Amino acid sequence: MDSLGSLFSTFRRSTVGQSLVSAVFTQVRHGHQYAPRYALQRKQFKGRVPIRTGGSIKGTMLEFGNYGLRLRSDGVRISASQMKEAENVMMRIIRPLHGVKLYPRLSTNVAVCTKGNETRMGKGKGPFDYWAVRVATGRILLEIGGELHEQVAREALRLAASKLPGIYEYVSKKSQGPVLGFEKAQPQMPENAFERLAENPSKDYRVRELSKSPNFATYRR
Repeated sequence: MDSLGSLFSTFRRSTVGQSLVSAVFTQVRHGHQYAPRYALQRKQFKGRVPIRTGGSIKGTMLEFGNYGLRLRSDGVRISASQMKEAENVMMRIIRPLHGVKLYPRLSTNVAVCTKGNETRMGKGKGPFDYWAVRVATGRILLEIGGELHEQVAREALRLAASKLPGIYEYVSKKSQGPVLGFEKAQPQMPENAFERLAENPSKDYRVRELSKSPNFATYRR
């Protein structure tokens, strides 16, 4: 019995045993890779995906890969099953290629609850149904990194876009640019505070400039 226990502990400490145990526990806990690690599902409103107009360009450019898929239409809500189907389509193309990786940029953290048809009003939102994510206009969904031909990446992203709701565009490191809503974001030069003060000087600024003059130093000895 002791030898059997020591054999099991040795197998569990091995690389194969650790990968097998982690795969089993991950499958039991999460169900699939897009399911977040939440013990409880918070019932949320359906909500609306706003169009960014405040100047934020977060998530609109490539960060990990060389090619990506970006949303160009109005904001949409994408379910975890749709994201998984888009990933499966892409993996059929890039899996045989060595050194090529797929980087999902979204987290399906919105719990969607549904009720059956012809159900009486009231009594809550209904039970949990699936996970989803709200995607704003101009947001990057998927990225491909590694050494592969641009036409291969374009075809893989085109097939992935056909499995998702909305209108998408192909972006690369060479042709990408920040997006603000539906328009390309124009880069703005940082403002020079000293030039602005020189044009419209304040009282403190005039005193500081006056203190730098040689006459002021002579007067103060």
